[in-house]
Amino acid sequence: MCIHINRPAADTVVDHLTEMNVRELDRLQAAIDCRHSALRKSQSTVLDRRDYRNGVLQLEGRAYRRKKDGESTERGPYWYFHYLEGGKQHTLYIGKTDNPEAKVNEIKEGK
Repeated sequence: MCIHINRPAADTVVDHLTEMNVRELDRLQAAIDCRHSALRKSQSTVLDRRDYRNGVLQLEGRAYRRKKDGESTERGPYWYFHYLEGGKQHTLYIGKTDNPEAKVNEIKEGK
């Protein structure tokens, strides 16, 4: 069965819990823990968020997985400016700075 095509609804999985034995429950719990950990480590963490100009400034800690050992770590924090222009969403990398507003102005006026 292709799980991404015929993915069972969460309610179906929960309904079947009462029929599972301890071994099956342990296997399911291990899979849930693994998936939960992967989701948590693969996402950025927003540390600060400010409305600015026609968008939002965000200070983000970025998730990173090292190639040599697969260990997950976080980099940053770095500033990003998310904004709409021409009906499209854009993200502008600002970097490490104490004054992200000034950096946005500098970059946008330089274009």
